[in-house]
Formats: sequence, structure tokens, C-alpha cells
Amino acid sequence: MSEQVIPAPAPSTVPPLVVGIGASAGGLDACTRFLAALPAGSGLALVLVQHLDPHHESMLVDLLGRHASLPVVQAADLMRLEPDHLYVIPPASYLAVEGGLLRVSAPAARHGARMPFDFLLASLALAYGPRAAAVILSGSGSDGTAGAVAIRAAGGFVLAQDPGEAWHGGMPQSAIDRGAVDQVLPAAKIAPALIAHGAQD
Repeated sequence: MSEQVIPAPAPSTVPPLVVGIGASAGGLDACTRFLAALPAGSGLALVLVQHLDPHHESMLVDLLGRHASLPVVQAADLMRLEPDHLYVIPPASYLAVEGGLLRVSAPAARHGARMPFDFLLASLALAYGPRAAAVILSGSGSDGTAGAVAIRAAGGFVLAQDPGEAWHGGMPQSAIDRGAVDQVLPAAKIAPALIAHGAQD
């Protein structure tokens, strides 16, 4: 009798971490530093909320793609979230993740009251729990603080750019002051910390 051959399991397409990244003023520089330190094949799924002018087409995909070791795409509604991709929020939109899919919607709040990063992080906390992470980069204001609290409460991981390095330290400092941050690092040190955390059981 021939020995039964058991096929190897298919490679998992579930990312070790789903990472929400938030930035505002000075965010392009911070994102560039972060991406330059992110090696190919990390397995992370990255979703970027950069505060954008709602009346102009974003050039972030092209600008960040020059520094990234992974595909950078503008998010579209019902696009499947895949490991080793960076998804960028479209202008004048809110972005969430539900059931492994990106959901793009129109903001309900007036422009000055919008908190698109908090909106994304709340969805990640609900969908991924301990496999959710938040990265708070350069920017003014407090968008991301409430979302970081939600990520931590769900067992996730929160990192903030060192406010002293950031062009504008308001966003990371707000989350730090709230006690919602696990590690404070220079932008170039954040990717290795995420990879190390995602590798933990």
C-alpha cells in the first residue's frame, strides 16, 4: 500500500499585524523615514490616514511609492486588505476595515471636526483586536488619540513618533499624554518594532 501524501497547507494570507498609520503636517517626511526602514516581505498590512486637502487629488501614492519596498495603492471601497501592501486614504473620505475589506465612505462631520484616523483605528480595534497596531506620526491636533485608546483596550500595539523628531509633535504628544502609547521611537525605528511585535506569539 502506498504511503498517503498529505498536502502542505496553503500559505496564510492573514497579516501578522494590521497597522493603521496616521499623520498630518510633516507626515510625508515621517512616512518616508518609516517606509525606508521597512524591509520587503514583512507581512504587515498598512493603512495610512494622512490629512489631505479635500479639494485636490492626492500625490501620496506616487511620492511614497518611491521609498517603499511594497506596493502603495490608493484605497477603494471593498478592496481586499492584503499583507505587504500600503493603502492610502483618498481625499475627502473616511476609511475603515470590515471583514478583511477596506470601506471608503464620505465623512459625516464638517471638515474642521473630522477625525479620520480615530475612525480607522476604531474599526481596526474591533476587527483585529491584538493583531491591530497604530502608528502616530507627525501632525498637529489630537486625531488618533481616541483610536489609540481603543487599540490598547483591544490588546493591540501603539507606537508614536518621538515628538522631538516630528515636524509637528501635537498628534504623537496627545496620545503619549493620554497614556495610550506602548513605545515612543524615531520614525526610522518604528518598522523594526512592528515586525518584532508581529513575530511574537
